[in-house]
This record gives sequence, C-alpha cells and structure tokens, in this order.
Amino acid sequence: MDFFQFASYAEIFVPFTMGADGKGDNRLWICLLVGGLCFLIVYIFQAVGLFTIARREGYRHKWMAFVPFFNLYYIGVCAQKNNVYGMNAKKFAIIPAVLEVVLVVGYILYYVAAFTIWDYIKWDLGPYDLWYASGVDGLPASMQWLSWIFFNLNDYILSWLKLIFIVLKLFLLTAFFRTYSARQYMLFSIVGALLPLTGILIFAVRNNAGMSYSDYIRKVREQNYRMYQQQYGNPYNQNYNQNPYQGGGYDNSGSYGGPSGAPAEDPFDEYGSSGSSAGSSGGQSDSSSNSGSGSGSGGSSGGGSPFDDF
Repeated sequence: MDFFQFASYAEIFVPFTMGADGKGDNRLWICLLVGGLCFLIVYIFQAVGLFTIARREGYRHKWMAFVPFFNLYYIGVCAQKNNVYGMNAKKFAIIPAVLEVVLVVGYILYYVAAFTIWDYIKWDLGPYDLWYASGVDGLPASMQWLSWIFFNLNDYILSWLKLIFIVLKLFLLTAFFRTYSARQYMLFSIVGALLPLTGILIFAVRNNAGMSYSDYIRKVREQNYRMYQQQYGNPYNQNYNQNPYQGGGYDNSGSYGGPSGAPAEDPFDEYGSSGSSAGSSGGQSDSSSNSGSGSGSGGSSGGGSPFDDF
C-alpha cells in the first residue's frame, strides 16, 4: 500500500507535458519508479525494526516481518500486549492486512488500465492550468471496461476503502506504539497512518522494551508520587496515635499556649497587677494597724471593722 502512496506523491512533482499531437506524456513509469525506490527504503527499515522487536520479545514466525501483507499482520503480533477496543491486537491486525490486499489489487488494476488506454485518453485544460482526463477517443468496445476502471475505480471505490484502511491502521499503530513508545504513541500513530513512514517509526522504537499501557500509566503515577514526596515530604508520615496538634494549640495540660506545667497567664494582669501589689502592701499595713488598734482597745483580735473609715 505504501508503494502506491509514494507513487501518488511522485505525481505531484513529476511535470505533465502535452505533446504536439494532443496526447499527454506518459509519466506513470517515472512515478512508479520513484515510489518503488522510496518504498524499498522504508520497507527495509520496517522489516529490520519488526525483526529486532520479535527476537527480543520472543515472538515466533519472525520471517513475516519481511513478507508484504504479512508484515502488517506482524505489527499486531508485536503489539499484542495491548488491545484495540477490547480486541487483541494480534487478531485485529488481520482486518487491515486483508483490506491492504484488496487495495493493492485495486491499484494494480487501476495502473494496468491507465497504461493500456493511455493513448486513447482525451486531455482538457482545467482550472489553474492543470490537465485532466475528460474521456477516451477511439477506444475499442472490448476495452471499455478498462476505461471504467481508470475513471471510476479510484475515485469511487479505492478512495473510500483507503479511508477505512487509514482508520484501521491508526487503531493498530496506536496499540503498537502504546507498547513500545507510550510517551509519543499518539503522534507516531497519526503520522504512521497518514504518511507512508511507518517503517521509519518502527525502526526508531525497535530497542524499546514492550509493556502494557496500563503498566506504563501505573509506573508514571508512582514516579510522580515519589517526586512529590521528595519535593514536599509526606505530611502523613507519623504515628496515628500521635496528636497532630501537639507543639501548638492546646497542650496536654489543658492550657493554651506555653509549655506543659506552666501556669496560664492572667488575662486581666494589665488591669490588676498594681492593685494586687497595692492590696498586698495595704493588707500588711492594715494588719499592723489593726494589730496596734487591737492592742490599744483591749486586745481584740480578728482584723479591722469594715466601718473603721467612718
């Protein structure tokens, strides 16, 4: 499939020229040659990458990594540690692999039809000075089916099948890169599904150990928790019988603030400190005067009368 995708990209850069006889220059050979060369390079990278992964992980039938169509299925074999919407990736890979066979057969028919009827195609100049095939002229009746393939197979059938294939391949690559490159799995999956660069991406992650995506998420959470502990500490790392408010607030003696066993401060100390001392000294004076008065009045004891001032 990647072969024909590279060939379609080459058509953009290979100029189309119109001859003096009104027939377009057949540039399909150049596009297929360029597409085949690019495909071969990427294909080798993909085969080596899959083989390396299969050998390290211990998967059987490693020869599938080098065989067309089977190598797409083998991507699912290497990604079987993860599922595709609840379905094992190994079983899911059968669907895009079969669809790829259908697409390749369809594109082969398209290019065979194009080469066969090329000399009968009528070319018109469209918008932006681009030439397009508007029909056929003088094509024998026995070859009309080739004309239908050239004008309809790609536009109305292969294009829709290709869209379905891209979606299925995206799901398969998501499971694969979740296994071997969980951090960049979304980027790698999208690029590999839309562009014929899957082989380069697989080769890039060939040395990564495979793991379940749920295990990866758990390890990331554990790592983040350890980093949090190192930075902020564990505020709950204490004996559950220990009073979390000890050392501040109410102490064990029931008094607020201050060390255990120390008397609590009088909240009215600033208002009664001088009166207290005055009362204390006054009490001493009254005691001595009462003592003198008592001795002078016949030795009565028991302190002064509350009416002494009067």
